[in-house]
Amino acid sequence: MKKVVIRLAIGIKILLGFIPLLILIFSITSLTLVRLNRVNRINREIVSIDMVAEKTAENMGEILLAQESYGRRYMILKSREMLTLFQRRDEEFNLEYKSAAAVAESYPALDTAAFYHDDYNRLFETVFEFLDSVATVPPETDSLRRNAFDRQVSVLRAVGLEAKRNQGKKMKAIAEVGRTTFRTVAILTCVGIALIILITTLISRNILSSIGILKAAANMVSLGTFIHLPKVNSHDELGDLSRAFNEMAERLIKLEEAYKDASPLTRLPGGIAIENTLKHRIERGEPFAFCMMDLDNFKPFNDRYGYGRGNTVIKMTAEIIRQVTRESGDCTDFVGHIGGDDFALITKPDQFEKLCRKIIEEFDRRIIEHYDEEDRAQGCILSVSRRGEHLTFPIMTISIAAINSLKSTVHNYIEVGEIVAELKKYAKKFSTSNLVIDRRGGKKKENNVSKKK
Repeated sequence: MKKVVIRLAIGIKILLGFIPLLILIFSITSLTLVRLNRVNRINREIVSIDMVAEKTAENMGEILLAQESYGRRYMILKSREMLTLFQRRDEEFNLEYKSAAAVAESYPALDTAAFYHDDYNRLFETVFEFLDSVATVPPETDSLRRNAFDRQVSVLRAVGLEAKRNQGKKMKAIAEVGRTTFRTVAILTCVGIALIILITTLISRNILSSIGILKAAANMVSLGTFIHLPKVNSHDELGDLSRAFNEMAERLIKLEEAYKDASPLTRLPGGIAIENTLKHRIERGEPFAFCMMDLDNFKPFNDRYGYGRGNTVIKMTAEIIRQVTRESGDCTDFVGHIGGDDFALITKPDQFEKLCRKIIEEFDRRIIEHYDEEDRAQGCILSVSRRGEHLTFPIMTISIAAINSLKSTVHNYIEVGEIVAELKKYAKKFSTSNLVIDRRGGKKKENNVSKKK
């Protein structure tokens, strides 16, 4: 079963650390809003119902007392003015009752008070009728009136007390909501902070641990140790950096090996690097062309002008090969210095002839500059041997022996070396710079060796 790897970037990890904080803020905000809404609802009930009911009961009670006073005065004085005031108070009572219709559902006793008030008014009318017809009011009628009045006062007083009690209860409920909200918010805050600290610590420890591993790896590389470097196994940018760091270390190992094998004169990779590169391409089955380059008549030049000017020619040749490869080749081309005046070029089969011809052309153009005017005019170096013989050495040339793996069957780098060595011997027979290519398919024969100039 394939293992599923979840990749979390450092930015995502840091963002995840803020999620508990966001959840905490959302929870506290939601809880606070819900509790505030409840407090607002209770406050609205207090203001719009309980306080209205209390005030209505108080006003109705005061109106009732005034109405009772005017009724008694009428009974004594029989003044029409008192009767009119009595009737106005009755109208005010009814208006007050109607204005409190919105709270009647919560305080049904107001309806009871209104019902008793109707009885109260009817009994007063009966009393007024007796006063108009007889001198005195029957005691039982007046008693009923008084009872109706007392019931109204009792009911209205009960409504006022109930409204005050309800206000007190709701104020306590508001206080309790505040206390519970505070406790809940405090608990959520503590838990959230603890969770945030825990997650932040874990993320920080993970990042710092990875940075510590990378630092240790860097210290090892700075001390020249490129193997067994500590690795970061996390699937994030630091893990990618660690893998890139280890790849760099592997590359440094190869570069170090190449540097140790490099020519101190030209700084080109030496024989071991050439051999390893050739072996690698053969083993991987990559098509290649191997070109061995050798300077002809280099020793007479060195003998005449000294090793200093001889080294200058070697460095010039290395620079020509590098420059031509850089300008006309590609990044896969390999240039090496076998030693002395021998060089190697490993390139692609489709471009080696072009590169070699440009190298020959550039070498022939520049080599003459390294001879003195006299030798340039003569076109050669004249010398006398120990036996007194006069010797002539032509201007230096370059011979290139090449093998194309697409046309020459080779199984290892040893076969390549044997073939180009044989080709190089043949190339040195010519007096000019030349390119000799293996045309025999890798099979060694004494004859049938072709050349290209």
